Amino acid sequence: MRIRGLVFGTAALASLAGAAVTFLWQGIMYLQNSAWPKLSLATLHRHLDGRSWALLQRDWPEAYRLLDAVPLSLALVGLAVICWLIAKVGSD
Repeated sequence: MRIRGLVFGTAALASLAGAAVTFLWQGIMYLQNSAWPKLSLATLHRHLDGRSWALLQRDWPEAYRLLDAVPLSLALVGLAVICWLIAKVGSD
């Protein structure tokens, strides 16, 4: 059970670090351009796989709007909380 705690604890820290980097990058871009760049789950998905993104946007427009409404930094913080809970509950 220690391995589960180690893996999910590391994932939680990595997710928090990713959220911090994302938020800091947005802050730097805001200071340079006076416009807050929008980074959402949809933006991440679009950059990872463009082909399936076009199908999602056409076939499931509600899912597209949901992914576009969720900020990437908040999603990473949520993932970190879930990983931390699994590490704490699973390591007992």
